Amino acid sequence: MIGSTKTHQTRTVPVPAALESYVLGRVSSAKPGDYLFPSPTGGIWANTNSRVRSHWTAVTAAVGVAGTTIHDLRHTAASLLIAAGADVKAVQTILGHASATMTMDFYGHLFSDAPWRAMAHMPSPPARASSSP
Repeated sequence: MIGSTKTHQTRTVPVPAALESYVLGRVSSAKPGDYLFPSPTGGIWANTNSRVRSHWTAVTAAVGVAGTTIHDLRHTAASLLIAAGADVKAVQTILGHASATMTMDFYGHLFSDAPWRAMAHMPSPPARASSSP
């Protein structure tokens, strides 16, 4: 990261299990100040060089999502978290939003079926014992 966050506070960001071994290996072998995900030259992945090196424009066009921006990946991640059942506080924390209200302002519409999904996970009542005459 260059400089501090918008709020000038540090935060903890959870790492998906698929990246855990990479992150642990990188943290144990990197020097202080090294980037967690360095560019091939060891520097920062800026929007411009990451788009060029990943062939972003050609790849997104080839898969039918031309015009998609790298920032759209953040929205995709938030949407996938919500679809997986993450609650608003978890999404807020992962995205670094100042409040759950901010998260709901952006993604509240995606939580609309949350009450029904929650009820689907409620246990069934125990079967009543039948009375024999």
